[in-house]
Amino acid sequence: MPPIARSSGLLIIMAALLWSSMAAAASRTPLDNLRALARHAHVSAMVVRLSDMKTIAAINPDERLRPASVSKLFSASAALQQFGPEHRFTSRFASHGPISHGTLNGDLVFVGGGDPSLDNRHLHELVMRLKARGVDKVTGNLVVDDGLWGTVPCLTEDRCDARERASHSYSAPLSAAGVNFGTVMATVYPGAAAGRATRVVLHPADLPGYDIDNQVKTGPANSRAGMVAWRTYDNGRSTLHIRGSLPVGYGPYDFQRAVTGAAAETARVLSAMLANAGIHIAGAVTTRSGDVKNEGATLARVKSASLAEQLIPMMAYSNNYMADTLALDVAAASGYNRPLSLPRASQALEALSERANKFAYPTVSTGGGTFDSGSGLSLGNSVSARDLVSLLDYMFHQNALFPSFYGSLPVPLSAPSRTLKRGNFDFETRLVAKTGTLTEPVTVRALAGYLRLDNGGFAAYGIVINGTKSDPNLTYQQTVTAYQNDLESILAHY
Repeated sequence: MPPIARSSGLLIIMAALLWSSMAAAASRTPLDNLRALARHAHVSAMVVRLSDMKTIAAINPDERLRPASVSKLFSASAALQQFGPEHRFTSRFASHGPISHGTLNGDLVFVGGGDPSLDNRHLHELVMRLKARGVDKVTGNLVVDDGLWGTVPCLTEDRCDARERASHSYSAPLSAAGVNFGTVMATVYPGAAAGRATRVVLHPADLPGYDIDNQVKTGPANSRAGMVAWRTYDNGRSTLHIRGSLPVGYGPYDFQRAVTGAAAETARVLSAMLANAGIHIAGAVTTRSGDVKNEGATLARVKSASLAEQLIPMMAYSNNYMADTLALDVAAASGYNRPLSLPRASQALEALSERANKFAYPTVSTGGGTFDSGSGLSLGNSVSARDLVSLLDYMFHQNALFPSFYGSLPVPLSAPSRTLKRGNFDFETRLVAKTGTLTEPVTVRALAGYLRLDNGGFAAYGIVINGTKSDPNLTYQQTVTAYQNDLESILAHY
């Protein structure tokens, strides 16, 4: 009997310990790491089960903060609602002049259609279609018309600075006739042996208006590759400055840098492509913001990939040019007066945010977020976690649009962003996410998207973190690791 009594006592103790550990786990407050961060940083966070709008966890859900690139959720949503997932943007050549014996008697006008993904491949196809039309010579000018939006003013510091100097591609200028995301594209090839000169090729190869300052060296085969490149503008010409070293046998090194003017760059690209195709332009190469509906008969056209297809790389690579282009496209299609500016175009995003909040929380009066851009590059954007969750819930109930919207958001396991690569298996596979990051004037980290619950349902989450004046710089561990651990904990319980 005594051994049985001891066993029973042991079982009772084990049961008590198990109950105690379960009670401790249940008493843990969700988002513990973000709550600790909120003691010395601005944090707005919210996780909501969409089947019944139950709040799973929340921290200051109505505090509006700078969201950085999660702003792109609003520009994508607005574009899907305005145009539909299958919409394709059209770029075209037009003219008022007649064609006779291979000669276009008049100006050749490229009419920009606001295509966010227009690139060299599409322009080359357009030129080949003009060639197939039988045009070999143009007696007038080559004109690039970006009048769909009018001339978009430079309002953000990064974009204004890029007119004179650009060390990145994210600050590219905007134009309804822009190509290659408002950047110049180049490739560096190493020499055949260490010490040999490297070679730089622009795309297209005969692109006018550029000088090359190439000081990249070819290193030994076992050396490390390293390169920096920037573009400057002076006296009507741009110079690409390239420094570093590429080892023998290293694959081609591709890079892009923001251009001085997007429409003017398209004019240069087209002039090179037309010359390569044997189409002679007798006049000048110019740009204008005209009446795009009255540029004459269409001679050739090219259509973009569908909007749904374009949103996938826009979200995955957080392309600022594409997001701001879509915001301007929505405003133009909605009849906003031209010339457009990003803050004016972003009024459509503010209206969308307010509409989504009323849909998701009809009894909560919060208005909507504030937007100066569709990309989040400007510092004037301000949204709360509730604004993000409301938008996600609103899109979840748009039956015709939700598949494209959801499909545009990266799954961490296959996302190109390294920010999402350090979570556990549930984090890597059971959520889709749009990240946001700024470093100045304070650290901004944001994450928003959908969680898949154990029962197959959906939850929406929004997290926005901003540094403060007294503590402006927040580390990766304080921000990304914190929200990653908190979301992993929620996934473990749901």
